[in-house]
Amino acid sequence: MDRWDQEHGAASAEGPVARIMYASQASIRHSVYQEMEKIRASALKHNEPAGIATALLHQSGWFVQWKEGPAAAVQKIMERVAGDVRHFDLRIVHRSRGPRLLTGPWSMAIVQCQETTADMELRVQQLKQQVDDGLQFSPPAVWRRLSTPMRHPGAMRQQDPDAFQRVLVCGASGMGSFDMVRWLAEENEVEVVHRRFAGAIELDVGTDYVDFEQEGRVWRVIAMARHGLHLPLTRAFIPDYSHVVLLLSVDAERNEQLMQRVLRAYEFLNHPPALIGVASRADMHALPAALARRYGLPYLTAVADSRDPEASWAEVQPLLMHWQQAANSSVISGNSRMLVGQ
Repeated sequence: MDRWDQEHGAASAEGPVARIMYASQASIRHSVYQEMEKIRASALKHNEPAGIATALLHQSGWFVQWKEGPAAAVQKIMERVAGDVRHFDLRIVHRSRGPRLLTGPWSMAIVQCQETTADMELRVQQLKQQVDDGLQFSPPAVWRRLSTPMRHPGAMRQQDPDAFQRVLVCGASGMGSFDMVRWLAEENEVEVVHRRFAGAIELDVGTDYVDFEQEGRVWRVIAMARHGLHLPLTRAFIPDYSHVVLLLSVDAERNEQLMQRVLRAYEFLNHPPALIGVASRADMHALPAALARRYGLPYLTAVADSRDPEASWAEVQPLLMHWQQAANSSVISGNSRMLVGQ
């Protein structure tokens, strides 16, 4: 556990913090990522000593910022933010008190999609109106609403767990998770959304996702580079996933490294997602399954070439269809196999 976790993170005894989110139009005309790095440097200088955690998103010409920390410190930071010339038309879309959800001082994301600035503004307006009318959304729900293009399947159904299912895919080696997302996009003739995440000191991490609808259910399948699992923003959304799919390697050491990253990201979660391992041989599941058992995590096995997205998805999808049973460690019918830690 690092110093931030000890002093302010999920395991601390800090108690409820103030949480605020706003959307604003960006006035930056040069490199957005370069400017966000400057914002990061300033935030770490001023915010981290005050116990403020921040997540910053840029999408379609808009910023979305999520801050958590002591109420007086958050208010002081917001007064400075309001005068920043790098944005304008600031609109508060969430205020609450509650537990910290951001487990580190800084995260940032850039989303590349086909949506225009006007499309983004419409989504901000709609959310702001709902909030003003008294509807309550959690910070992760607000983030999802503002970062999901409206044309995507089920964009307005994200709060319905029976209609919208999120699945994270990580590979022990190679780019298999991104290959799976690209293949699913081609199969369903939908857009791939490209994102870049970064933390307080870490280099940026690539992540893609695809939304598609099948049999009345909307799927969001997210490809995440394995070293992105430790980022505060990534960890804040892990409870949203029904499963984390692990594309295993023939190299047992790489598989163990991936599992250790997953276990670190799962710390302090009351209801962690079930794990699905994909490997070309059944014996390759032994190590990750043993680690899962040690920590009491549901672990399901799929035998397929993890480098082949079509074959992997064919084995994984039936297991995902039983997500409610898996999340509750129930017995899954059919030929699938689940290993549950005792």
